[in-house]
Amino acid sequence: MDLTARIQTYWNKRSKGYSKVRQIELDSPDGRAWQEYMLAQLPLRKGLRILDVGTGPGFLAILMALAGHQVTALDSASEMLAEARQNAEAQGVSIREITGNAQSLPFPDASFDGIVTRNLTWTLPDVAAAYRDWYRVLAPGGVLLNFDSDYGSAQFAEAANARDNIHHELASSLLQECQAIKDTMAISRQKRPEWDLHQLKMIGFRKISCDSDIRERVHRSKRMRYDDRPLFCLRALK
Repeated sequence: MDLTARIQTYWNKRSKGYSKVRQIELDSPDGRAWQEYMLAQLPLRKGLRILDVGTGPGFLAILMALAGHQVTALDSASEMLAEARQNAEAQGVSIREITGNAQSLPFPDASFDGIVTRNLTWTLPDVAAAYRDWYRVLAPGGVLLNFDSDYGSAQFAEAANARDNIHHELASSLLQECQAIKDTMAISRQKRPEWDLHQLKMIGFRKISCDSDIRERVHRSKRMRYDDRPLFCLRALK
């Protein structure tokens, strides 16, 4: 199995359990906090064309649709997209689901006013290629918001051993597979987000900024127990 197929298989297996976590998060104070944070970073108008890359079960896509934007949700894992569709229906919103590769998007140039993505880039074999293609599909003045953590040195099984960790009940076989996939990634050997900032500048993005840790802004619910890695937000304009 090649790496791309291996990644898809892993996330398809994770889809239902991962979706349950995001359903809880959507209905918690964290959902509103995430929405407020994103809206403050995007152009102040309704009906923006938003792409959620690596949507998973649709968390960011749903929040953007609830805010009145036109949302396309892309993922390579079909089971994740099925969860995104069901979660969007449960929230009373419509999103367009597309199966595709985050590193080579199936859209024309300048298709979107904004791209949002959460916890995706650490799982991509070629993050620089993804950034280049995201730049391509953004309209002039479009905004990229990338939320991620530096998982390079992370040991997922150890972190999940804590009973209050959000992934405590995840099967050990899945944790081991996640660790193995992560350790093969070139991005895991980079210093982040510094590496990302350099790449974005080289590609041609402008007004690039980084909030090094937004956890206090978006993690408000006492029900949720996340990992202890700083969660950064990269913001850049085309």
